[in-house]
Order: sequence, then structure tokens, then C-alpha cells
Amino acid sequence: MEIIRNSAKALILKDGRLLLNRCKTGSGEEYFDLPGGGQHVYEAMEEAVVREVLEETGLMVEPVRFAALCEEIFTDPDMRRRYPEYCHRTLHIFLARVTSHTIGERSETDFQQTGSLWVTPEEAESLPIVPLQLRGRVREILSAEGPVYLGTVRRDEVCM
Repeated sequence: MEIIRNSAKALILKDGRLLLNRCKTGSGEEYFDLPGGGQHVYEAMEEAVVREVLEETGLMVEPVRFAALCEEIFTDPDMRRRYPEYCHRTLHIFLARVTSHTIGERSETDFQQTGSLWVTPEEAESLPIVPLQLRGRVREILSAEGPVYLGTVRRDEVCM
């Protein structure tokens, strides 16, 4: 059965810095991802981003606006067989703000997540960030008056 996964991701800005999840591949390569993850059945996308950010970072956030949309399709047959629910994703990216200064416990970190860190938008653009469409475009998304369509990327490499 083919699956297309909806993911809710957050661009969280605080004091001019952006929160990223630090992750490591199975081979030890470091990459960075936006906090967020899969939408549950009957869950609104805005609810999904709030829940996922809390689970991964311990932060309470509030979506400010829908910021970007993109799609990832992994083409590696072995990855498709082992992780079918992650091989075709539509990512809904929201600009979000922190609503509480108290950081709670991380209850469910993202796959391969080793921590989180705050970086400037400029720094984020130079990091190995996923989805790939964010590379070099973070500031554009943050300053846009409306949502930015980032397109589709087909990825043949296995990142797990």
C-alpha cells in the first residue's frame, strides 16, 4: 500500500534565532531538521505542529502563519520497503512563536534527533538542513508576505 505522509514542521523564531533539531544518520553524518512531524488522523495541521514541537523540544508554541509547502519523494527501493510511511511526504511548514518560557520534558524526539540548537537564519541556510528545499531559502520564507511553494525533491540517497 502506498502512503503519502502529511508532516507539520515549524520555523520557530526567538530573539532572531531559529530552532533546529540536530540529527545524525546511521553512518554518523550530522544534519538538521525543523521540529515537527507526522499528522495524526483527525488532527488539524495546526494541532499537529504544536504537539510535535512539544514532543521533540519541550516548548509550547503557537502557529503564527502558514509559511511554506514542499514535498519529498525517496526513490531508494530498500528504503521504500523498510520505511514506506516516510518515503513520500508533504511538509506543511508554519512560522511559530514560543508561548511559554518554561521548557518541558521531551517526550518523543524525532528519528535520529540528538538535540536541538538555536541558530540565526543565515547560519541555518549554510547547514545541511532538511528538507533540502530549505537550503538557501530560510530568510526568503521568513520575510515572504504569504506562503512559499518550495516544490518537490526526489531523493535517491538513504539518510537512515
